[in-house]
Amino acid sequence: MKKTTLYYLLLILISFSCSNDTDDIINQSFNNETGIIQLSPLEEITQGSELFQNLVQVATDKERPDHNITCINFNYPLSIFVFDANDEFTSLNAVLDDEEFSLLLESLETDFSISVSFPITAILESGEEFIINTKEELKQSIDSCLDFERVSDCNQILENCILKVGYGFTNDNPYLGGIFEESNGFTTFNFEERNFIGSWTVFLIEDELHININLVSENSEITDYFNYDWKVTYIDENSLKLSNEDRDLVLNQRCDQDFDLCSSFYFEVCENETNTGVSDFILNDYVFCILDTLELDEDSVISFHETQEDAQNDENPVAGDQVYNNTENNQSIFVKIIDEENLSDYVVEIILISIGC
Repeated sequence: MKKTTLYYLLLILISFSCSNDTDDIINQSFNNETGIIQLSPLEEITQGSELFQNLVQVATDKERPDHNITCINFNYPLSIFVFDANDEFTSLNAVLDDEEFSLLLESLETDFSISVSFPITAILESGEEFIINTKEELKQSIDSCLDFERVSDCNQILENCILKVGYGFTNDNPYLGGIFEESNGFTTFNFEERNFIGSWTVFLIEDELHININLVSENSEITDYFNYDWKVTYIDENSLKLSNEDRDLVLNQRCDQDFDLCSSFYFEVCENETNTGVSDFILNDYVFCILDTLELDEDSVISFHETQEDAQNDENPVAGDQVYNNTENNQSIFVKIIDEENLSDYVVEIILISIGC
């Protein structure tokens, strides 16, 4: 029985089980040859389609704000027809809530498809109820909802707590550790005890999420670095990556009390003797700040090296738990980090500064 020849039964599908008896009734109805049943055919939603993936997002509650859709809710029950790779009807399922819908969608074979019985009644986050009569209306409703929600979720990340400039592995990081605070579009940026004011705006261009940053300052270095229209992607539920041509900017949401303890990769220690420019550094003391700034797991493996080449080749490590005396002021130390969880490794530069106290 091909789905292209299937026709609806005049049934009110308010509650039923997925037992063999139900499937038998459905199969008998689909094989009815009397010609009396003349309703619109079911509409296919294949598993590989964008609409199918959006239905998964509606039915799923995940930590990632860009992986779920909450601003639209279906009025259950829904009637979901399942078809195999040959477009043969396999089952009719009564879906009573988001959890059941999610489990059903996740359980389907990759080459299976579904058809939904319309009309569907849905409720927006505002409480407004509306009727969806076709697959096209369903896609349009979810797309509109998703656009609204992506902007809303991004605004929540910007407005909740502070945003700390994170480490970008592909670019220089002159403002590492700088702090953005946002309130209703008004923005302040704090770096090295200096405050800059400005604004940013979140919006969509087609399917792309954007943040437009505009800091007002006579400091051209600041404005030349930040004042762009940035495309936004999520790194995780607390981190954003902003991109403009060949520029990248990482922003990490921080809600903890001690977010300012690790403001940069410049580490200062009082010099041992006046005007010598030499201090005692314990490099392991900086491991927390390095991993915290990079948003890496504390189980990552770290080693310290005096040259970038040594760090890349894992050669001549410097003992991190022993006193290290710098050989010049503002000395670079290269840190090799192995992120075993993600099977990645990085080399970052920290600066040791000996200061008079």
